[in-house]
Amino acid sequence: MKQNQGFALIELLIAIAILGILAGIIMPVISAAKTKSQQIVCANNLRQMYLALEQYANDNNGFLPCSNNSSSSEDGTKECAAEVWFKAVDRYLINSQLSTQRTVISQEERLLKVKQDPVFDTVASSNQDTTRTIKMNQSLIPDNECQRSIENIPSPTLTVLLFDGNIYNSSGNYSNAVANKFEGSYGSVAQRHSKAANVLFTDGHVERIQNGNTNGTTNAGWPNRQAGLGLIWDPDDPDLP
Repeated sequence: MKQNQGFALIELLIAIAILGILAGIIMPVISAAKTKSQQIVCANNLRQMYLALEQYANDNNGFLPCSNNSSSSEDGTKECAAEVWFKAVDRYLINSQLSTQRTVISQEERLLKVKQDPVFDTVASSNQDTTRTIKMNQSLIPDNECQRSIENIPSPTLTVLLFDGNIYNSSGNYSNAVANKFEGSYGSVAQRHSKAANVLFTDGHVERIQNGNTNGTTNAGWPNRQAGLGLIWDPDDPDLP
């Protein structure tokens, strides 16, 4: 009588070891692919927002919207009536991004996704209404002005317009006080794409830029305005250290 043949213990252990090795090889590849796709989504979102900002400027004598939602300029000398950039782009993003078929996801939800980095999906739903993962360069507009003409910005290929902004406090914990800001500076860049950040420049191109070895929860890799890479934050004083 022929006996049923099954796996011997050694064969089973070998099979488990092989599966473990394959998992160890495959998982990092999957993780890297996911990280890369998030970086691409973020970059595409920034390009879409540039087109929206460009259209806004065309409709407003070349001027960009405000970098924050304050009713006055940074020094308090001028009243500001223009919209904050995060809201000003809405009407242009709707026209270019959304179809008439919205049976699954609402218009507001889709629009919100375009204005955010994929890290937004990790934010608790209770905080999503007040979270802005992308920031506008607060040094772009002079302290005594509310807006700036996109046409008179020197060195547009080096001057920062929007960037991956920090949503964490100095301890690396999520902070609504930080996340709800519409604008930021070199001190609030978040390197959350494989320890690099996406930056949109005023000429419309996007670059993935790394400075230091931070992971997106701190700004330790961006100690100065130029970030050691020739970036310009203040177009009126581009040589600031």
